[in-house]
Amino acid sequence: MAGGEDRLSALPDDLIRLIVGRLDTRTALSTAVLARRWAHITSDLAELDFTVSDILPTEYDRTVALRRRNMPRDTFLAEMLDCLMARCEIDTITAFVDGITGFLEADGGPADGDARRRAKTLRLEFFQTHDGGCVVDRLIAAAVGAWGVEDLEVVARQASCDVLQAPPYRFPHDHDCLKDGLRSLTLGNYCTLPPLHSYGALTTLVLRDMAASTPLGVYQRVFTECTRLQVLRLISCCAHDCVVVDAPCSEIRELSLDQCNFMEVELRHLPMLVRLACCLTNTTKLVFGSVPSLMHTNLTFAAESLIVPKGCWDYFGHYTIGMPPTMTNLVLRFTGLRRWMLPAPPAKPLLNLKKLLVADLPANWDITWPRRLLLAAPSLEVLHIHVPCSEEEPNYGSMRLSSLEALQRHHHLKELAITGFLQRHRWFLKYVVNVCTSLQRVILLKDDGHVRYNELWDWEMVGQQACPWSNDDEMVVRRIIQSGCKPLVELSMG
Repeated sequence: MAGGEDRLSALPDDLIRLIVGRLDTRTALSTAVLARRWAHITSDLAELDFTVSDILPTEYDRTVALRRRNMPRDTFLAEMLDCLMARCEIDTITAFVDGITGFLEADGGPADGDARRRAKTLRLEFFQTHDGGCVVDRLIAAAVGAWGVEDLEVVARQASCDVLQAPPYRFPHDHDCLKDGLRSLTLGNYCTLPPLHSYGALTTLVLRDMAASTPLGVYQRVFTECTRLQVLRLISCCAHDCVVVDAPCSEIRELSLDQCNFMEVELRHLPMLVRLACCLTNTTKLVFGSVPSLMHTNLTFAAESLIVPKGCWDYFGHYTIGMPPTMTNLVLRFTGLRRWMLPAPPAKPLLNLKKLLVADLPANWDITWPRRLLLAAPSLEVLHIHVPCSEEEPNYGSMRLSSLEALQRHHHLKELAITGFLQRHRWFLKYVVNVCTSLQRVILLKDDGHVRYNELWDWEMVGQQACPWSNDDEMVVRRIIQSGCKPLVELSMG
């Protein structure tokens, strides 16, 4: 404003909405005091974010990191750091509660004519205290009941100060509007899961960093109590036991287990499951039971150390049992263990598998690893292999084909792509072009190529060429292609 003149109010509504849409929630709401018409515009914010991370001073995270590094060598310094963290948390909790209270009081009625707040998404992050949850409960009830919020994310943090520490946040499940209005719910950190059997509208549930004390039965009841649930994501959840999913009436179509410490996972009955993503850390076994609709699977083996039965070299076959033949897309990633293990083919042929990606293949593994999967998937059309750049030398022996493998032919593979192609990979290239009678395209990318993922079940190979092909290498590759393939094959070397 200049000389008392409200120039901001002279801006067109569309321009104000564009400006407000690029601001965080706290800044956007504070603009209402700058111009009369901005209050009307901010009532249309589709997403509302109220997080203590926006309020905490910048030195808080540095203090927490220093406290963890110092523990418990210097008692005096530790006490000083504890006092600093407690002061930051107390000030932040006070500011957060006052801000939410003021926001609710200011939103008690229409600001301009028949204007009314409408929103779709609400994200909350707060320190759980003995009395801090009341204002959060009020905000959640108002957001879902009055503003039309359907997507809710609640992250409760545990305060480091002993005086502030309280039991886990109990989600206010006694409001009827929550049971009828919520479509998507995310609970993280220091929260307890509400009874889900009455949440008839809930279709998406995300549980993140749940407390280690969470009983195993809580996770298993999610599958059976919320019968309309279609998407379930468990992220960094811990239960040192076997999780058995036995839900023949479940409508879950997408299941993601990311960095969860479940000893074993058995998918006994999930009849509607179409997409599955599992990042196996300390999980020793993944058992597929009745999953007749499963088509898209992403398995990431991320454990740094696993107990392998003596004499067992079947890494893939030992940890995954009963893979269904209905799968059409399969992603296998190896981001943890760097040990060579020879896989046996799946017990059941993957009759409908069309696309296969083997990513982050350890550089010291033989690239011929996927050939048994190739022969176990007679309908496979696309095979992509990604070998990250590494100076580690291979420690495997020479691979030899059995007489049966030498005679087998694959009649549907059309595309082979290898990112991180090296001279020692020529043997596998020669094998593929001789075995695959319908091969149409070969893509070979050197050096720092990578995989660009589209969500979890689709991808594309991206090359970042740093070293050009030598004339000799290119000539050898072209000879391999020409000698093994009868039809004209498109060769791309990047």
